[in-house]
Amino acid sequence: MSQHCCEDMRVAVAEDDLPIVYVPNFREYGIQYTDGGTAYHVIAWCPWCGARLPESLRDAWFDELEALGIDPDDSDLPVRYRTEAWWRAKEAEDSRPANEP
Repeated sequence: MSQHCCEDMRVAVAEDDLPIVYVPNFREYGIQYTDGGTAYHVIAWCPWCGARLPESLRDAWFDELEALGIDPDDSDLPVRYRTEAWWRAKEAEDSRPANEP
């Protein structure tokens, strides 16, 4: 996501010293646990401006990979599924008028 809900969130996601993460392929924000691992707690609201954050697409990501017969742990996972490209393409497709090809 190139634009976050507020400047504070943009800075928090960009800085390594804050435990805020943004996972683009899941469209998910979280607060990372400080145990040295990569796990994080998903958050639904911005801690700074209070804006509702976008709904996570984690389940949709796994559903789509399953429908395509792709193993999420495959080292050859298509690049589009490692980024936000897959859901951005779906959003663009869903926003096109019905009579447009």
